[in-house]
Amino acid sequence: MSAAVTCLGHPDRGDDAVGPLVAARLRAAGVRVIDCREEPTRLLDRIGELDLLVVVDAVRSGGEPGGLLRLEIDDGGPLPPDLALASTHAFGITETLELARALDRRPRRVVVHGVEGARFALGDGLSPAVAAALDGLTANVLAELRGA
Repeated sequence: MSAAVTCLGHPDRGDDAVGPLVAARLRAAGVRVIDCREEPTRLLDRIGELDLLVVVDAVRSGGEPGGLLRLEIDDGGPLPPDLALASTHAFGITETLELARALDRRPRRVVVHGVEGARFALGDGLSPAVAAALDGLTANVLAELRGA
């Protein structure tokens, strides 16, 4: 089974830095991390052959900061309309995955692992709740890949 992870975010936008921080941890563990360099559409040519794509990002769902979530999309259908990743991109990961589906380039399974963020302004640091959730988020992604 072919699997990879993409971690989204911006290192200078508070809790949106969770993606790059988790990516560094996963790379150190030998995980294949696809870098989209802050532009999710760069994934289109690299994900179509995958059985599993794990997406890591901060989320805004109204939950408690630091809360972890897992959302699996494996039926080939459209993504949930309420999927609110904290993307700072005009064309985010949900739109990219929908375009990949339309072009028949979406992986068989997409699993989102997120952490509820609190701070997203340029120059903000990581909130204490999200910093405390980094180990758990990384462990969840590693477990997802082991179970694939």
